[in-house]
Amino acid sequence: MTATGKGSKDRRVLTLAAEVAETKDRNVPILLLDLQEIVDSVPVGSKEATRIKNEIWTYDLLQVLILVLKQDFDRVRGGWGTATKLANLLSHCCTGLDPPDSQEFYQLSLPEAVENQLMLSRKIQTKYLKTDENMTNMRRDLLDHFRGVLEAVTYLFSGHVFLTTNVLKSQWLLQLLITDDVDTALSCMTLILNCTRVNRDVFSTLSERLVNSILDELVYKLSASTNMDIGSATTRILLTICDTNPPMVEQICIRYRGLRPLLSKWTGKGFGKDLKQLILLLESGSAHRAKMERLHRAATTIQAMWRSFQTRNQLKKADRAFAKLQRSFRIKRERTQKERENEQLQSELEHQLLLARRKAIRESRLKQLELLSIMPAAKSQKYLESVQENAALKIQTSWKGHRVRKQLTERQANMKRVRAAVAIQRKFRHWSARRERKKREPLAFQRPPGLTDERRVEIQQHITRWREDHPTKCKTRAQQEEIHNKAQELIQRNQMLNRVTRKKHLEREALLAMIETDCDLLLNATSLKDVTEKDIDVFSSKSVPIATKARLNHQHELRLLRQPWYRKLGDEFKETEYEGEEELF
Repeated sequence: MTATGKGSKDRRVLTLAAEVAETKDRNVPILLLDLQEIVDSVPVGSKEATRIKNEIWTYDLLQVLILVLKQDFDRVRGGWGTATKLANLLSHCCTGLDPPDSQEFYQLSLPEAVENQLMLSRKIQTKYLKTDENMTNMRRDLLDHFRGVLEAVTYLFSGHVFLTTNVLKSQWLLQLLITDDVDTALSCMTLILNCTRVNRDVFSTLSERLVNSILDELVYKLSASTNMDIGSATTRILLTICDTNPPMVEQICIRYRGLRPLLSKWTGKGFGKDLKQLILLLESGSAHRAKMERLHRAATTIQAMWRSFQTRNQLKKADRAFAKLQRSFRIKRERTQKERENEQLQSELEHQLLLARRKAIRESRLKQLELLSIMPAAKSQKYLESVQENAALKIQTSWKGHRVRKQLTERQANMKRVRAAVAIQRKFRHWSARRERKKREPLAFQRPPGLTDERRVEIQQHITRWREDHPTKCKTRAQQEEIHNKAQELIQRNQMLNRVTRKKHLEREALLAMIETDCDLLLNATSLKDVTEKDIDVFSSKSVPIATKARLNHQHELRLLRQPWYRKLGDEFKETEYEGEEELF
């Protein structure tokens, strides 16, 4: 199938409208499925897609599509799967459509489309409930079709927010909600929750009777059902209603006074956070008091956690201090004991040395006595004098050595001073000699000393004779041209090499300029609250590695922002014992 050019009618839509007008009613749903191919052939949200949707509205195909949903699809080829496809097609055709006669479209067609889709979902639900449980495949298909139709309704009122009121006002919604089947009830409650999320003020536009009817059924499911998914979904819907409409809290507390004790059976079912918030709302009686009490509990919890954290840190510091004190005491005691042992060993060694010295003196004197007893009496006096002389010589030698060693340190210090003075004098003499030579040298603008006119003539004659004795090798013009060509080739080669160098220099200059530009952008960047699309384009990069690195850094920062408060107090608080602790709020 082909379409005409831009600005003209699409022949496919015109042909399909003619076929729908001429065919029988039972074949109309099958023909309308061809609209899906036409809608999918153009990009979503483009001008071509809007033009095709306007043509579908102009040729009344959208009205036919709305009316077709009222049929019994048991007799249509494809069954309820065809109905689900038509419901999705209707939602996609209505979303993004703004026809010229918008009053009829917004006031009649869209509400009727929502009503027919809900009626279709009710038919599928009835078929699903009447189907035997042994027919597993058929029940699964019907449940998928039911969910698909509700998703189409969600897609439709997401594009047109005012339809959320029509959805909740529809008589089919309560019929869908009043069921004991868990799967269909969950899908219906999901639809109500999506309505509340899309339009936060939707319950304020409903009548009190209708709101009470919906709340009655939700509270009944919360009190009578035992399914965890039903309890979780109902609790979430009630919390959303109370958050979007704070006056509803008092109404719920007055109308359902016995709801609070019934909620205790859901404790420990996996949605404790939502259940605690609902119980807090019911106990407080108003949203403001519940908020203040929640803030008070949060502040109390934070204070308790901070105080426990401080106490644990103080205990840890005390344990470390006690351990350090004990360690230092043990080290000091060991050092004292070791010093005492060393002193004992030293004193014992000195005592042994003293005993050994006394023993040696005694033995030497005994030997002397033995020698004296053996020696003749005439030689004994001479021997004693020689012993005294040797002893005096040893005493003198020891004293002189002690005196010389004592004077050696003073001599070494004097020698260092003398050498330092010699080195300073040598450096000063060299510096003064260089200074005198520079003073004697002639200035640059002055003639060298001794260069007179006669001496200049003599030097010029010497240069002339040297040129005559050493003539140039190039005598002919051809040889000179050859040397000139070689010189030009060397110059060109040098220029080629300089081109590569200049190119690298230009690359370095460009890189430095880019770095300076990036630095200026970062220094002059606006704050996040003043950022515009133009600023985003300035800081965007077309390089895939740079964009990937930036995305990874952004994800890392987001993970840091989701960390608990005590992880952000400082590096000293990153203890291993808090790594597995869950968030408090």
